[in-house]
Amino acid sequence: MMAQEERQAASDRIENVDALNRTIAQEAQTDQELESQVPPRSRYGTIWRVAAVIVLLLALLTSVVFLA
Repeated sequence: MMAQEERQAASDRIENVDALNRTIAQEAQTDQELESQVPPRSRYGTIWRVAAVIVLLLALLTSVVFLA
């Protein structure tokens, strides 16, 4: 329970930082194009990237073992 609450609190802080960055960009008028708006961060983006790297490394290791 506590770990989940801490993860939620950390996620909320990240979202608050993203919202603050968007607000600052709007006040500075640097967000005139849609591409210049700071996109929100994905909560699980890092997990997916790490999982993909692990899967690719395992596939590479498996292919090296079977082809050797």
